[in-house]
Amino acid sequence: MVLSRVLCFRMKDASLKVLYVHENQLLAGGLHAGKVIKGEEISVVPNRSLDTRLSPVILGIQGGSQCLSCGTGKEPTLKLEPVNIMELYLSAEESRSFTFYRRDTGLTSSFESAAYPGWFICTVPEADQPLRLTKLPEYVGWDAPITDFYFQPCD
Repeated sequence: MVLSRVLCFRMKDASLKVLYVHENQLLAGGLHAGKVIKGEEISVVPNRSLDTRLSPVILGIQGGSQCLSCGTGKEPTLKLEPVNIMELYLSAEESRSFTFYRRDTGLTSSFESAAYPGWFICTVPEADQPLRLTKLPEYVGWDAPITDFYFQPCD
């Protein structure tokens, strides 16, 4: 089956910070200028070129006009790139730098980079900080990166 449009989700990290866009960065927080933020609609499509058993997904914002990428450097850097999500979906290329393996862990999911195995999308405990990538820490304290997200369909 081929999708005709993107799937829509909202994401919150495990500490319930919502994802939102500010100055072309995807941040995690809860209040902005004293108002509660509803959170960005996250466009999602599967990556049909990679093993479907690993749940490879491409994540976008603004209706899929920008996609999350890990870059192509020696070290991964999470950033938004002006690439149409449906073009990536319909392409025969693997698009690993735009793909994350979704791993469900009960009520939450984590997202591991397909291009950089062992690196996961994360937030930090402080509010209004950009999403980034991290290797899973050996120690999990109060200041550890948060790699678990609630991933819920848009209403």
